[in-house]
Amino acid sequence: MSLADDAANLTHRDPINKGSIDVTSDGATVNNVVVEGQINDDWTRVFALFNLNAAEFEVVDDTVRMSTWQQSKATEDGTRDAIQLWSYSARFRRRRSTDVSPKTLAAWQAALRAHPLPRPVQRRDGSTYVILVADPQLGKKGTEEAVANWRRGVEAHLALAQLLAPELASVHVAFMGDETEGVCNNYGNQPHTVELNMSRQLELDFDLRVWTIKEAASLGLPLSVSSVISNHGEWTRNGSKEPVTSQGDNASTHIARQVRKLFDELAEHGAAPAIDWHIGAGDPAITLTLSGVDCYFSHGYIEKGRGSSSETRTRNAIERQILGRTEQLGETSLFFTAHYHHFYSQEFEGRTLFGCPALEAERSSEYMLNQYGVWSPAGMLGLMVGAHNQRGWSNLNVF
Repeated sequence: MSLADDAANLTHRDPINKGSIDVTSDGATVNNVVVEGQINDDWTRVFALFNLNAAEFEVVDDTVRMSTWQQSKATEDGTRDAIQLWSYSARFRRRRSTDVSPKTLAAWQAALRAHPLPRPVQRRDGSTYVILVADPQLGKKGTEEAVANWRRGVEAHLALAQLLAPELASVHVAFMGDETEGVCNNYGNQPHTVELNMSRQLELDFDLRVWTIKEAASLGLPLSVSSVISNHGEWTRNGSKEPVTSQGDNASTHIARQVRKLFDELAEHGAAPAIDWHIGAGDPAITLTLSGVDCYFSHGYIEKGRGSSSETRTRNAIERQILGRTEQLGETSLFFTAHYHHFYSQEFEGRTLFGCPALEAERSSEYMLNQYGVWSPAGMLGLMVGAHNQRGWSNLNVF
């Protein structure tokens, strides 16, 4: 279908299920389309009803509406049987040109298939080694140094995890946000300071994430991965304002979904182990349980509390979150955030808050350096999480 046809806002209607789809140059809106069987994030059947390619579209977060019912259907032997039908409505946007290129995907698929990753060894007891990748801001000044910091951190933590392997049951890689710098609208002179355009930033982010997961999976332990939204990931941000679309429309989680797709396809062909994915959408945080310990992962740019320092304000925001969302966060004991580009930890009422250091090139945040003389060494936080001690963590290191 041409863009000229799209611009006319054509509506296609399927005569069988009475549903319709409105197609524009920006995306599509599905209206009350009825299918047999539930759709689990695979909209191929819906778009196929209207002779459209589902790969050209991605669903907009929080727009899916569905209903289900049973209906009588004639069978081949002349009797009737009940079938379960589902009706769906949702909005979709066209996939961006910033998707990772087919050439990059093919190269990684070939490399990983040539050297299949080991099947993970399942253990009933043990802790989880957590590696936190935070604030490399790929594309800003000093990208080469940021890449070196990322690789050095992963290699050092995995070397330590190898030594701790007899005590480990799994590994978790947490992508904590601001993986890319962006090219505009985070601050005034940003377009004049970046080293890479947006496509190259996202391709580099994709490459480093795939490499990180490949290296982590090489330990032969069950692997889980999380990724949260972030402020530099807001590629529709309008100056210092909130994003034009939604916080879930975010480069950080967009690349995570593409990495997940790569590894899911490889797992289907036996070239990679199944990975447990936790990718954020509109909510700033991801909560999950690692080796019996409830953990909270967030970039930390949305949690705003009161206090005289970033550490105090973040703790205050989290305490208020616990009060307002007690059922969800009341038992959470470890909180991981990033955003402020330096390492810190605080203990309060049986909980621990960790601030991740940044992987960006040292002293590359010129605003903070010039205004306040503030900078911190680059590094990557990692630690062992589990019920092996009272605090729920040990073996903390910054590499």
